[in-house]
Amino acid sequence: MEKIVAYSKCSCGAITIYFVDGYSNSMRPSTKKKLGIDLRKYKRLDNSYYCNHCVNHYGIDLCECGSGKAVGKCECGSNKSLETFGEKYDSFAKMLENFG
Repeated sequence: MEKIVAYSKCSCGAITIYFVDGYSNSMRPSTKKKLGIDLRKYKRLDNSYYCNHCVNHYGIDLCECGSGKAVGKCECGSNKSLETFGEKYDSFAKMLENFG
């Protein structure tokens, strides 16, 4: 897993964590709490008004189908998340996988 360097909060309520290689993961605050992630020692960036969680439906707690629904609560029936914490999400590769 990559090193966390900063985080931000979005107006939708999601938290986005940024890693040293420039990529990020977004999640609901309840997911951050479940994972036991303590962000107090990292730089807090300015709040945002949109993020990948609310706009693109990318998140470690969102269904892999891209619906924006929580994992396990989506009509598609999947129990997998779109992203994995600490791993870079490759949206182009995911499109090819889903539609190829």
